[in-house]
Amino acid sequence: MDAAPVPVAETAGLAAMHAQHFGEHVASVDAMKGDASDRRIFRLRSAGHSSIGILGPNIPENRAFTGFARSFRAAGLRVPEIYAIGADHCSYLEEDLGDMTLALWQVSLPEDTRMMEMRAMYTQVLGELLRFQVDAGGEIDYSLCYQYEEFGAEAMAFDIRYFRENFLERLVQVEWDRATFDRDTSRLIDLLLHAERDGFLYRDFQSRNIMVRNGEPWFIDFQSGRRGALHYDVAALLYDSRGNLPEAERMLLVARYCDMLEERRPVHRGEFLYHFHGFAVLRLLQALGAFGNLGLNKGKPDFLALIPSRLEVLGELLRAAEIMRTLPALRDLLLAISDDPSTLSIPSGNR
Repeated sequence: MDAAPVPVAETAGLAAMHAQHFGEHVASVDAMKGDASDRRIFRLRSAGHSSIGILGPNIPENRAFTGFARSFRAAGLRVPEIYAIGADHCSYLEEDLGDMTLALWQVSLPEDTRMMEMRAMYTQVLGELLRFQVDAGGEIDYSLCYQYEEFGAEAMAFDIRYFRENFLERLVQVEWDRATFDRDTSRLIDLLLHAERDGFLYRDFQSRNIMVRNGEPWFIDFQSGRRGALHYDVAALLYDSRGNLPEAERMLLVARYCDMLEERRPVHRGEFLYHFHGFAVLRLLQALGAFGNLGLNKGKPDFLALIPSRLEVLGELLRAAEIMRTLPALRDLLLAISDDPSTLSIPSGNR
């Protein structure tokens, strides 16, 4: 949503890009909320056009987004057009896709048709995801990846460490053994490494990064993409903190995703579900670590309010996931936390 207007000098470069691209003087520049991002996002308006301007100090991140966007756009995917890039690569101007995220779209649906409409939209979104992962994945310049070129052992270990440092060590009161935790999480990584890592992994494929425009899904914020297993993005979407999908709907959508994947290559469904559940656990741990970091370290306490619902979903997932039965100590620790809210100690004022 738009916020207060910002000083003209601060966004003069973005305004110049807009004026040059559209041939119109910029009439207004408004700051927009960027959720967890450190980038600063603005909406620029002129007489007949609007655009989104980005100011970001992380040049590799900016190069990844603009480079990936142009590749995806050339492949016919619904991503924003990149209008202009600043000479220093600290700013760029892109197409304005509006304000309707998938998260907002689904809560606007009538109660009596909500699940039917959500199922249809999520099926369409998963079909588009396969176009990113498989159809266009081979055309991506993976040298643009600015964090890890592959979601392999090192990247998975980073997510687990992120969870341990920002959630387990900061918010959990029950006793837990570091050596046992490290042993079982290393084993989880070993098991997940058996899944093929041959597609484009979007990395943050969730409902706030999917826009609904004229009834069709459009896609943003894929700058953290890298090569990886297909399962992860499906888990990121279906276990999203704002999705509120029942478990039966998740499994139906996984089956539909596999149907569409089978049109491209053979799928062993039991093996896919085994790894899918493992990646879903990993994704939820990463999300809990992110909520702890954003709430405790970056002054965004609203993210702490998302923790209880994610723990509830984690508990359901742990009971369903066959892969976690081979990791009993880790499973027991996570179940103890997810089943008993009193194990958490969130600082006063952040509840």
